[in-house]
Amino acid sequence: MSTIRAELPALTIRRGPSAMAVGRAAARVAVACAVLIAGFVAYEFGVTSVLANRAQAGLRNDLASSAVSVADVAYAPVAFSPAPVVVPADLPSPDPATAAPADGTIRLMASPAPGNAIGTIVIPSGGVDWAFVEGVDGASLHNGVGHMPGTALPGEPGNAVLSGHRTTYGAPFLHLDRVGVGDLITVDTATGEHTYQVVEVRTVAPTDTSVTGQWQGAWLTLTTCTPAFSARDRLVVISHLVDGPNAAVILGGS
Repeated sequence: MSTIRAELPALTIRRGPSAMAVGRAAARVAVACAVLIAGFVAYEFGVTSVLANRAQAGLRNDLASSAVSVADVAYAPVAFSPAPVVVPADLPSPDPATAAPADGTIRLMASPAPGNAIGTIVIPSGGVDWAFVEGVDGASLHNGVGHMPGTALPGEPGNAVLSGHRTTYGAPFLHLDRVGVGDLITVDTATGEHTYQVVEVRTVAPTDTSVTGQWQGAWLTLTTCTPAFSARDRLVVISHLVDGPNAAVILGGS
Protein backbone atom coordinates (compact mmCIF):
# COMPACT_ATOMS: atom_id res chain seq x y z
CA MET A 1 0.00 0.00 0.00
CA SER A 2 2.82 2.37 0.87
CA THR A 3 4.43 1.71 -2.52
CA ILE A 4 1.28 2.74 -4.39
CA ARG A 5 1.02 5.98 -2.42
CA ALA A 6 4.63 6.77 -3.13
CA GLU A 7 4.03 6.61 -6.88
CA LEU A 8 1.21 9.18 -6.79
CA PRO A 9 2.27 12.72 -7.98
CA ALA A 10 2.42 15.42 -5.39
CA LEU A 11 -0.54 17.82 -5.49
CA THR A 12 0.24 21.48 -6.19
CA ILE A 13 -2.27 24.08 -5.08
CA ARG A 14 -2.44 27.06 -7.46
CA ARG A 15 -3.87 30.26 -6.14
CA GLY A 16 -5.37 32.94 -8.41
CA PRO A 17 -4.15 36.52 -8.43
CA SER A 18 -4.76 38.45 -5.27
CA ALA A 19 -7.43 41.13 -5.05
CA MET A 20 -4.66 43.72 -4.92
CA ALA A 21 -3.14 42.48 -8.18
CA VAL A 22 -6.55 42.50 -9.88
CA GLY A 23 -7.10 46.06 -8.66
CA ARG A 24 -3.75 47.19 -10.05
CA ALA A 25 -4.52 45.65 -13.44
CA ALA A 26 -7.95 47.26 -13.55
CA ALA A 27 -6.43 50.62 -12.63
CA ARG A 28 -3.90 50.32 -15.46
CA VAL A 29 -6.67 49.55 -17.96
CA ALA A 30 -8.75 52.47 -16.68
CA VAL A 31 -5.81 54.87 -16.99
CA ALA A 32 -5.03 53.62 -20.50
CA CYS A 33 -8.67 54.09 -21.54
CA ALA A 34 -8.75 57.56 -20.01
CA VAL A 35 -5.59 58.54 -21.90
CA LEU A 36 -7.03 57.24 -25.18
CA ILE A 37 -10.33 59.05 -24.64
CA ALA A 38 -8.55 62.27 -23.69
CA GLY A 39 -6.37 61.99 -26.78
CA PHE A 40 -9.39 61.40 -28.99
CA VAL A 41 -11.24 64.39 -27.51
CA ALA A 42 -8.19 66.60 -27.85
CA TYR A 43 -7.81 65.61 -31.50
CA GLU A 44 -11.49 65.93 -32.39
CA PHE A 45 -12.10 69.27 -30.70
CA GLY A 46 -8.64 70.79 -30.71
CA VAL A 47 -6.39 69.50 -33.46
CA THR A 48 -9.14 69.39 -36.10
CA SER A 49 -10.02 73.02 -35.35
CA VAL A 50 -6.41 74.07 -35.80
CA LEU A 51 -6.29 72.20 -39.11
CA ALA A 52 -9.53 73.80 -40.30
CA ASN A 53 -8.37 77.29 -39.37
CA ARG A 54 -5.13 76.77 -41.25
CA ALA A 55 -7.10 75.56 -44.26
CA GLN A 56 -9.31 78.65 -44.05
CA ALA A 57 -6.31 80.95 -44.36
CA GLY A 58 -5.25 79.12 -47.51
CA LEU A 59 -8.77 79.20 -48.97
CA ARG A 60 -9.07 82.95 -48.45
CA ASN A 61 -5.73 83.44 -50.18
CA ASP A 62 -6.99 81.31 -53.06
CA LEU A 63 -10.13 83.44 -53.33
CA ALA A 64 -8.09 86.61 -53.40
CA SER A 65 -5.64 85.41 -56.04
CA SER A 66 -7.63 83.09 -58.31
CA ALA A 67 -9.46 84.21 -61.42
CA VAL A 68 -12.83 82.51 -61.87
CA SER A 69 -14.62 82.59 -65.20
CA VAL A 70 -17.83 84.66 -64.95
CA ALA A 71 -20.33 85.34 -67.73
CA ASP A 72 -23.44 87.50 -68.12
CA VAL A 73 -26.20 85.45 -69.72
CA ALA A 74 -29.81 86.15 -70.63
CA TYR A 75 -32.06 84.95 -67.83
CA ALA A 76 -34.75 82.39 -68.59
CA PRO A 77 -36.72 80.96 -65.64
CA VAL A 78 -35.98 77.29 -65.04
CA ALA A 79 -38.91 74.89 -64.62
CA PHE A 80 -38.10 73.91 -61.05
CA SER A 81 -40.78 72.87 -58.55
CA PRO A 82 -42.15 75.53 -56.21
CA ALA A 83 -40.25 75.75 -52.96
CA PRO A 84 -41.85 73.74 -50.10
CA VAL A 85 -41.51 76.82 -47.95
CA VAL A 86 -43.94 79.58 -47.04
CA VAL A 87 -42.36 83.01 -46.68
CA PRO A 88 -44.01 84.73 -43.70
CA ALA A 89 -46.28 87.51 -44.93
CA ASP A 90 -45.17 89.87 -42.17
CA LEU A 91 -41.47 89.32 -42.78
CA PRO A 92 -39.85 92.75 -43.30
CA SER A 93 -37.70 92.61 -46.41
CA PRO A 94 -34.56 94.72 -46.61
CA ASP A 95 -34.52 97.36 -49.31
CA PRO A 96 -32.62 95.99 -52.32
CA ALA A 97 -29.48 97.98 -53.05
CA THR A 98 -28.77 96.52 -56.48
CA ALA A 99 -30.87 97.53 -59.48
CA ALA A 100 -31.82 95.00 -62.13
CA PRO A 101 -29.61 95.07 -65.23
CA ALA A 102 -31.39 96.80 -68.09
CA ASP A 103 -30.78 93.87 -70.45
CA GLY A 104 -32.25 91.24 -68.09
CA THR A 105 -29.06 89.22 -67.70
CA ILE A 106 -27.69 87.38 -64.69
CA ARG A 107 -24.11 86.63 -63.74
CA LEU A 108 -23.04 83.00 -63.62
CA MET A 109 -19.71 81.49 -62.62
CA ALA A 110 -18.03 78.42 -64.07
CA SER A 111 -18.64 75.16 -62.22
CA PRO A 112 -15.94 74.82 -59.54
CA ALA A 113 -13.73 71.77 -59.31
CA PRO A 114 -14.06 69.54 -56.21
CA GLY A 115 -12.24 71.03 -53.24
CA ASN A 116 -11.81 74.45 -54.82
CA ALA A 117 -12.70 77.58 -52.86
CA ILE A 118 -15.95 79.19 -54.05
CA GLY A 119 -16.61 82.10 -51.71
CA THR A 120 -17.36 83.17 -48.16
CA ILE A 121 -20.49 83.04 -46.01
CA VAL A 122 -21.22 85.43 -43.13
CA ILE A 123 -24.11 85.10 -40.65
CA PRO A 124 -23.81 87.65 -37.82
CA SER A 125 -26.53 86.04 -35.69
CA GLY A 126 -24.88 82.61 -35.94
CA GLY A 127 -21.26 83.66 -35.54
CA VAL A 128 -20.44 82.36 -39.02
CA ASP A 129 -17.63 83.83 -41.13
CA TRP A 130 -16.13 81.08 -43.25
CA ALA A 131 -14.79 80.38 -46.70
CA PHE A 132 -16.46 77.41 -48.37
CA VAL A 133 -15.39 74.88 -50.98
CA GLU A 134 -16.98 72.65 -53.57
CA GLY A 135 -17.94 69.30 -52.02
CA VAL A 136 -19.53 67.90 -48.86
CA ASP A 137 -17.39 64.78 -48.52
CA GLY A 138 -15.22 64.28 -45.47
CA ALA A 139 -12.10 65.87 -46.96
CA SER A 140 -14.01 68.96 -48.10
CA LEU A 141 -15.75 69.50 -44.75
CA HIS A 142 -12.40 69.22 -42.98
CA ASN A 143 -11.75 72.67 -44.46
CA GLY A 144 -14.92 74.11 -42.91
CA VAL A 145 -18.05 74.61 -45.01
CA GLY A 146 -18.86 72.78 -48.25
CA HIS A 147 -21.20 73.37 -51.20
CA MET A 148 -23.26 70.36 -52.26
CA PRO A 149 -22.46 69.43 -55.88
CA GLY A 150 -25.50 69.34 -58.14
CA THR A 151 -27.23 72.20 -56.33
CA ALA A 152 -27.28 75.81 -57.49
CA LEU A 153 -24.34 78.06 -56.77
CA PRO A 154 -25.10 80.97 -54.43
CA GLY A 155 -26.77 83.87 -56.21
CA GLU A 156 -28.01 81.68 -59.04
CA PRO A 157 -31.49 80.26 -59.77
CA GLY A 158 -32.42 77.18 -57.74
CA ASN A 159 -31.41 76.11 -54.24
CA ALA A 160 -27.78 76.41 -53.13
CA VAL A 161 -27.00 73.95 -50.31
CA LEU A 162 -24.10 74.47 -47.90
CA SER A 163 -23.16 72.05 -45.11
CA GLY A 164 -20.74 72.24 -42.20
CA HIS A 165 -19.75 70.49 -38.99
CA ARG A 166 -21.38 71.45 -35.71
CA THR A 167 -18.59 70.53 -33.30
CA THR A 168 -15.38 69.49 -35.09
CA TYR A 169 -13.07 70.92 -37.75
CA GLY A 170 -13.57 74.46 -36.55
CA ALA A 171 -17.28 73.90 -35.81
CA PRO A 172 -18.37 76.42 -38.47
CA PHE A 173 -22.08 75.84 -37.78
CA LEU A 174 -21.84 75.42 -34.01
CA HIS A 175 -24.27 78.28 -33.36
CA LEU A 176 -26.52 77.78 -36.36
CA ASP A 177 -29.34 77.15 -33.87
CA ARG A 178 -29.16 80.84 -32.95
CA VAL A 179 -30.20 81.87 -36.45
CA GLY A 180 -33.86 82.84 -36.73
CA VAL A 181 -36.45 83.87 -39.28
CA GLY A 182 -35.69 87.31 -40.66
CA ASP A 183 -31.93 87.11 -40.10
CA LEU A 184 -29.66 87.99 -43.03
CA ILE A 185 -26.96 85.83 -44.60
CA THR A 186 -24.29 87.25 -46.91
CA VAL A 187 -22.51 85.08 -49.45
CA ASP A 188 -19.66 86.52 -51.49
CA THR A 189 -18.55 84.75 -54.67
CA ALA A 190 -16.92 85.65 -57.98
CA THR A 191 -20.32 86.83 -59.23
CA GLY A 192 -20.72 89.36 -56.42
CA GLU A 193 -22.22 89.74 -52.97
CA HIS A 194 -25.56 87.97 -52.47
CA THR A 195 -27.86 88.59 -49.51
CA TYR A 196 -30.38 86.03 -48.29
CA GLN A 197 -33.06 86.32 -45.62
CA VAL A 198 -33.98 83.36 -43.42
CA VAL A 199 -37.58 82.26 -43.86
CA GLU A 200 -37.67 78.93 -42.03
CA VAL A 201 -35.68 76.82 -39.56
CA ARG A 202 -36.54 73.14 -39.24
CA THR A 203 -35.18 69.81 -38.00
CA VAL A 204 -35.29 66.78 -40.29
CA ALA A 205 -34.08 63.20 -40.31
CA PRO A 206 -30.68 62.51 -41.94
CA THR A 207 -32.52 60.59 -44.66
CA ASP A 208 -34.77 63.53 -45.58
CA THR A 209 -33.33 64.93 -48.83
CA SER A 210 -36.31 67.14 -49.66
CA VAL A 211 -34.46 70.21 -48.36
CA THR A 212 -31.72 69.79 -50.98
CA GLY A 213 -34.08 69.88 -53.96
CA GLN A 214 -34.05 72.58 -56.63
CA TRP A 215 -36.83 75.15 -56.43
CA GLN A 216 -38.17 78.10 -58.37
CA GLY A 217 -36.51 81.37 -57.47
CA ALA A 218 -33.18 81.59 -55.64
CA TRP A 219 -32.65 79.93 -52.26
CA LEU A 220 -29.88 79.08 -49.83
CA THR A 221 -30.20 76.06 -47.53
CA LEU A 222 -27.75 75.36 -44.70
CA THR A 223 -27.51 71.97 -43.00
CA THR A 224 -25.65 70.64 -39.97
CA CYS A 225 -26.02 67.93 -37.35
CA THR A 226 -28.30 68.42 -34.35
CA PRO A 227 -28.31 68.33 -31.40
CA ALA A 228 -24.71 69.38 -30.82
CA PHE A 229 -22.34 66.43 -30.32
CA SER A 230 -24.83 64.15 -32.07
CA ALA A 231 -25.65 63.11 -35.64
CA ARG A 232 -29.20 62.06 -34.78
CA ASP A 233 -30.94 64.74 -36.88
CA ARG A 234 -30.20 67.62 -39.22
CA LEU A 235 -30.74 71.29 -38.44
CA VAL A 236 -31.84 73.10 -41.61
CA VAL A 237 -31.91 76.86 -42.21
CA ILE A 238 -33.72 77.95 -45.38
CA SER A 239 -33.36 81.46 -46.78
CA HIS A 240 -34.33 83.24 -50.00
CA LEU A 241 -32.38 85.72 -52.10
CA VAL A 242 -33.30 89.35 -51.42
CA ASP A 243 -30.36 91.31 -52.83
CA GLY A 244 -27.37 90.96 -55.12
CA PRO A 245 -26.42 91.21 -58.80
CA ASN A 246 -29.04 88.66 -59.85
CA ALA A 247 -31.77 89.25 -57.27
CA ALA A 248 -34.05 91.65 -59.12
CA VAL A 249 -34.02 89.66 -62.37
CA ILE A 250 -34.54 86.25 -60.76
CA LEU A 251 -37.23 87.42 -58.37
CA GLY A 252 -38.99 89.39 -61.07
CA GLY A 253 -38.93 86.57 -63.57
CA SER A 254 -39.40 83.50 -61.38
